[in-house]
Amino acid sequence: MIQAVTTPEHQGEFIRRLGDKPYFAATMGTHCALFAAHPASGWQFYLLPGSGALALRGGSAALCGTLPGGPKGEKTEELQGFLRFLGVERLLCEEMPLSGWLAAEPLLLWELPQGGCLPLPAPPPAGLTLEEHPAMQPVSRLVFPDSEAEREAFYSLACTAQAHGIGCCRALLHREQPVCTVGCYERSDTEAYLSAGVTAPGWRGRGLAGWLIASLANQLAAHRTVRFASIPALEVFYRRLGFTRAGVLQQYTREWEKV
Repeated sequence: MIQAVTTPEHQGEFIRRLGDKPYFAATMGTHCALFAAHPASGWQFYLLPGSGALALRGGSAALCGTLPGGPKGEKTEELQGFLRFLGVERLLCEEMPLSGWLAAEPLLLWELPQGGCLPLPAPPPAGLTLEEHPAMQPVSRLVFPDSEAEREAFYSLACTAQAHGIGCCRALLHREQPVCTVGCYERSDTEAYLSAGVTAPGWRGRGLAGWLIASLANQLAAHRTVRFASIPALEVFYRRLGFTRAGVLQQYTREWEKV
């Protein structure tokens, strides 16, 4: 039976199932800890038959763990129908437990081990200032300039994580406005997850993101292993910075059914 996370006991079991799995423990664990008791946030969390844990918001879901019976088992069919009922169109998971979904581009998982230190690229040019506690509304507009829904979801996560002492944000400012940012808004006991690394179009190609990402990663690596996911097209960039590959996250979609 698929069971919604509605009590502190459910929440504890949800986080226990995530264990120390790279990516999942930091991201799904943080989301559950911050939003499980707040249905209006849009986040939903479920315990699946066997050892699975499911988190979803809107049309996207993340699945950690496996279902008994394999891809053709009865519990798998139950999950198929459940995801259809909720309108889930994109699924991120360790391996594909379902049939009928189309493989999308995977994400590469990168890491800097705890205690590691990346060489810093050249510092930002004069005229830019590093802000360690930037206002999150301008940062949100930089990260998601074209989607109000994604902008509001990011703002909610970032502000809530920082208010609970989980998250941090770094931004390079030009005339008080952010032109490059990266942050850590999700973490577990062993992992700090980097995300929202964005440079404004007019400032790209100047090495800003490389310096900002490496600087924050070095700070976070003093206490936890630093990880993040990227599209394969950025592999050369992150290898050049000194990060190492830590795995692959599989993505699947049903969006093609609407075509």
